Amino acid sequence: MIDEICVIGFPSRLGGADTELDHQIRVWQHLGVKVHLIHTFPLDHNCHLMQMEKRGCVVHRPRDWAACEGKHVIAYCNSGFLENIEAIRALARTTTFVNCMTWLFEKEKEAHKRGLIDFFVYQTNHVIDKVGAELRAINACYRPIKIDPYFHLSDFPFTEERSDETFRFARISRSDPAKFHPSQLWIYETMVAPVLKSGIMLGVDNKIREKIGTEPDWIRAFPAGEVSVKSVYECSHCLILASETYENLPRIAFEAMASGCLLIVDDRGGWQELVKHRETGYLCKDPRDFVYYASRAAYEIQERNQMVKNAREWLNERYSLELAGEQWLGFFETLSKTEMNRSPA
Repeated sequence: MIDEICVIGFPSRLGGADTELDHQIRVWQHLGVKVHLIHTFPLDHNCHLMQMEKRGCVVHRPRDWAACEGKHVIAYCNSGFLENIEAIRALARTTTFVNCMTWLFEKEKEAHKRGLIDFFVYQTNHVIDKVGAELRAINACYRPIKIDPYFHLSDFPFTEERSDETFRFARISRSDPAKFHPSQLWIYETMVAPVLKSGIMLGVDNKIREKIGTEPDWIRAFPAGEVSVKSVYECSHCLILASETYENLPRIAFEAMASGCLLIVDDRGGWQELVKHRETGYLCKDPRDFVYYASRAAYEIQERNQMVKNAREWLNERYSLELAGEQWLGFFETLSKTEMNRSPA
């Protein structure tokens, strides 16, 4: 068993990879592992708000690669890690890259070709299936590891009581046009409810409006990060999110389920891992499915309330500290037994 690891990057309350890192640090510390953090950028206000030193982490100067020496190094989707991997790899005992996407970075492929990444950690089997063949073709020495992530439920308290005077829905993502289905506004306009509808969309800017159109006055739209996602979950009955992407394991799904906000999402990719159709949320194959299930959620209040309770309970069981800890412990034992060839392939 290893007693310390070095993370390239920094946890955050925003962004999929950085929020996941925040939660996994809790698992590592639960296992008694000391966590060193080396950010690839200057520490900004958001970094200081994380209070990582107070939480027991050792925070080094940004880009202080010397702090990696003799340690097992891990990075979550961090471009700075890939850009500086040669210097990091020369000092580290092992290097592990966690790609939270469903596609490969060019610098990730180049680093793997040169034998600079020792292990690849994934959250889902479907991503391993999607990217594994290409990585194996680049370099036969490919070591994929699947670890189910931990989700710290207490960061997103369950809100049981929501007013039913209006049917409130939300949509949250980064400002990437691929994240928005062209029919997103059509879905909101076409779905029906027994009361007035109101919505809030985060991650909307001019390039998004160029794709999906301008939202009506009963939907408020904001750029990513301008409104607290917790406040959105607390007041919204549903998260209705149609996209054109193939997701890995969306962090907003964990957050919404923990908060009691029903998921109405695409029937593909990581959403299928997180949603049990008609038990913990609704999976939709096309825009008409979205209209039907959003309307159903508006009318069938008792069913909706039961599903959000099921979702939080299932989340607590499926992505617990204990289960994640067992899997990380197994990986750390693998690291402790591994002696890597220090010269690039």
